[in-house]
Amino acid sequence: MLRLTALILLFIGGLQGYGQDRKGYYQAEIGGGVTADRLPFWLHTNTFGKITNDTYLWGTVGVGTPFSKSDTRAFDYSFGFEGTGALGRKEHRIFIDQLYGRVRWQNLILDLGIIKPEIVYDGLSSTNGDMLYSTNSRSMPGINLQTQDFIKIPWIGKWVSFKARYGEYLMIDDRYAGNRTRLHHKMLDIRFTIIPQLSIEAGLDHYAQWGGETEKDGKLPTSFKDYARVVLIKAGGGDAPENEINKLGNHIGNEFLKIRKNRYNNERWGAEFYYDHIFEDGSGEKFRNRPDGLYGLYFTRKKNFKWFKSFVYEFYYTKCQSGPFHNDPVSGEVVGGNDNYFNNGIYQSGWTFYGQVIGSPFFTPKPEEASGITRGVLNNRFYAHHLGICGDLPGDIRYKLMMSYSLNYGTHSVHFINKNGEYTTKPQFSWGLELIAPDTKLPFHTALNVGFDKGDLLKNSFGIMLKIFKTGFF
Repeated sequence: MLRLTALILLFIGGLQGYGQDRKGYYQAEIGGGVTADRLPFWLHTNTFGKITNDTYLWGTVGVGTPFSKSDTRAFDYSFGFEGTGALGRKEHRIFIDQLYGRVRWQNLILDLGIIKPEIVYDGLSSTNGDMLYSTNSRSMPGINLQTQDFIKIPWIGKWVSFKARYGEYLMIDDRYAGNRTRLHHKMLDIRFTIIPQLSIEAGLDHYAQWGGETEKDGKLPTSFKDYARVVLIKAGGGDAPENEINKLGNHIGNEFLKIRKNRYNNERWGAEFYYDHIFEDGSGEKFRNRPDGLYGLYFTRKKNFKWFKSFVYEFYYTKCQSGPFHNDPVSGEVVGGNDNYFNNGIYQSGWTFYGQVIGSPFFTPKPEEASGITRGVLNNRFYAHHLGICGDLPGDIRYKLMMSYSLNYGTHSVHFINKNGEYTTKPQFSWGLELIAPDTKLPFHTALNVGFDKGDLLKNSFGIMLKIFKTGFF
């Protein structure tokens, strides 16, 4: 981590001499939460891991410079830093939220370091529009090459275009597979423009955890040949663990579809339907786990949006998982079920980072062990409804309302059990409201958050959070 930080700082320092007239930005925030036991779900969820359910005071500072040139084809650069200190009932934390350098040229962007994902759908989505990679956890250090805009395909570019992403990251938290588990990522998104007002996107998102070291299997394969096997989703070599005979690493993917009403002739509203189909192995990739996935609808008003600007409705279903058994309990034949989303036998910390689920926060992580290690998720079978609404109130006060209901089943292997030893379900309702006052009378913005949880999955709780923040340019 120190070597990566030094490399980023050297990169940023070299760029500073390239342009002396660009603007820099700053941001600062301090906040605190009051609750009897733990912060409610919508007071700590999707805060990039900055706020956990036991946080009662935190502060964040950040500086940087955005891309400055209006000509997106010209060479440009951006860099930034953001750090957080947080006090909690169980532990106090100081960490780096962001430390990055970015270079843009033509239609390509190269990212190096720790950088947060861009927030979409006005921050109303429960998973930032991506079932696998939300804003719920801290970001990982790495390197990423992506297209900035869609690239038109020759001859048919009016109707068909694409964008892509390719990245490599390090999972630097304390994990079951320790010693720097690696994460490979690639994405391809193809857009079909039927008419100027309507476009359809379809694509594939693929992640793979590999490398690292476990007490049982020792050091896991990390050669260049092994990397090629991971990228191409091939079987491991002779030194691979027995569980990785079919493919090396822990692979997880998302086949997605988006139908978008584009802005055209200054129209007053926009809308988008999005669907994420999650898969962990070949059975899921072949849709044998249907109807599992995320189904979402986003609507926004472009003008005259007093009181109501946008809303998001999302429905999750993850109960199928290609059936309850991976191996037939009678014949022993592999049937490809029990996909066990976000869990893995070798990479037992699963799809978590610093104790937070990387994907949708409706997947419930297991409590941290005494060693500080999280061993995956305890609840990945559920259906859930989520509604988010935002707008402006009198006095230029912005509001955001988040409401969710889920019915939770545990996992196919470990069901929730009632006091009589019978299989049971755990309903959960969570609600959160944010009010943000502008900086017209005070030299900073003020935000008040109120939330509560009621159900059997999380402890019933009520909490209030107050924060002040300031952003600007220099």
